[in-house]
Order: sequence, then C-alpha cells, then structure tokens
Amino acid sequence: MRRVKGMSEPIQERQEVYRFRTSLILKFIGAVLRGRTRNLAADVEASLMAARPKPQALNDQHIPAEGPLVLVANHYERPGLKVFWGGMLASHAVAQRRASQKSLRWLMTSEWYDFRLGPLPVPVWALRWLFRRIAQVYGLVIVPRAAERGVGRAAALRTILNVVRDGGDAIGLFPEAIGTGHLIEPMPGVGSFLLLLSNHGIPILPVGIFEEEGGLIASFGPPFSIQVARSVEKGERERLASQQVMVAIGRLLPAQLWGVYAPAIEEALAQERAGR
Repeated sequence: MRRVKGMSEPIQERQEVYRFRTSLILKFIGAVLRGRTRNLAADVEASLMAARPKPQALNDQHIPAEGPLVLVANHYERPGLKVFWGGMLASHAVAQRRASQKSLRWLMTSEWYDFRLGPLPVPVWALRWLFRRIAQVYGLVIVPRAAERGVGRAAALRTILNVVRDGGDAIGLFPEAIGTGHLIEPMPGVGSFLLLLSNHGIPILPVGIFEEEGGLIASFGPPFSIQVARSVEKGERERLASQQVMVAIGRLLPAQLWGVYAPAIEEALAQERAGR
C-alpha cells in the first residue's frame, strides 16, 4: 500500500494473479480422471516459467544436496495466489539442489469439510476421491486428519518414515494447513509429528513464503533439529516443538507476517543479537 501526492487515502498496489496454462490444466484433468501419473517436476517448472513476475528462491544454499529432509513452509495465500504456488517454488528449488530427487514428496490431507464451489457444497466423499487421485498422479503422501482413523494415520506415518529415513528422500508440508496471510498455530499433532521425525535424525528445513515488490519469494533457512526434553509433558512438547518450527519459518518472513508468533520471533532475534 502506498500514498500518492495530493491524495489523503492510500491506494492498493496491484496484486498479481497466478494462473496455470489452459493446456496444463486439461492434461492434469485427464490424468486425474484416468489415474495416470505425471511428472511433478516438469509440471512445476512449466508453471513457474510462465509466471510473471518470475518467482524467486533465496538462500537455496541451505538446501542439503542429499540425505533425508523435511521441508516446512508457511501456508501463504491470498485471492489470486493459492498456497500451491509457494509449494511449487520450494519444490523447484529443492529439485535444483538434489540430483538424486527431482520431485519433493508433499504431504496432503485426506479430505476437506465444508468446501464449496461458489454456492454449491462439495461432498466429502468427492473431495476424498479427488485428493487420492491427485496423490496418485503426483506421488504425494496422504495423511488422514487427526480425528479420523488411527490405523490410517499409523500406516501413513510408516510410509513417511520409509520415504524419508530409509529412502533418503525429502518431503514437504505446511504445518498450519490453513492460509490466513500471517502465521497461525499448526494443526494439532503436527508439532509432535515433526518432533518424532527430528528425533529420528531427520533435519527440518524452514522456508518462508511471501511476496516482495509483486513477486513470489521462497526464502530458505538453515536446517535444524527440534530440541525438546523427553521429560516435558506431552501437551507442552507439542507446543514447544510447534513453536520452534514456526519461529524458524517466521525469521525468514517480513515482520508483518509473523502473526501469533511475533513475540517469540522477536525474543529469538533479540537472543541472537545478544549472543553475537
């Protein structure tokens, strides 16, 4: 937002609308309907190359060239810019640094509730089918919601550990699961899940997604391990693990996006300055 000389009211700067090419949309729909796999890295690169202004990845030297990895990013979106654009930018940056893995394995929920297309509600069963087809097309990992079947979540966790710890691949997730434009608390269970992966020796790679001068940015930070004492009560472990993850992401974002983690981020930055 900026002011123009002679005007008392600020005017809104134009925000870019990010769209996919029609040809790519049609190919994607065909793949979903037929259950055929597509090359995620190729589709991501084609989409980013067509975007204007061109999205940028910053500090990508922090991306490990090999080994297991969990990428965590803020759920940044607004009208005209859906969260998957930031995910695609992060995926592309990871693929450029890791010769052994060209596609980041993203985790995605099994279903949404109360989703509507305009005035029309979309049945949960339809979304469940769609999400599973998308996962099949692009090799994503479905994670059932916390309130859903425990057996399904246990199976998903085993799959994730096989992919990351045993396969040495990188996976990605958005801890918040909901986009508000600023940081909010992660979904219940995410902190404990990431702490479990960290305790297995899997590095956490933070990414801050935001816009600067009209362009989409993915800023990478150094990988880290979540540090929470085992003696800490379960609920507090969840909170502390979530806070460490969100503070690491928030430090890569403009201050206006810090949201509920602003005090914790300010404290972390102050401690860093005091330690220099």
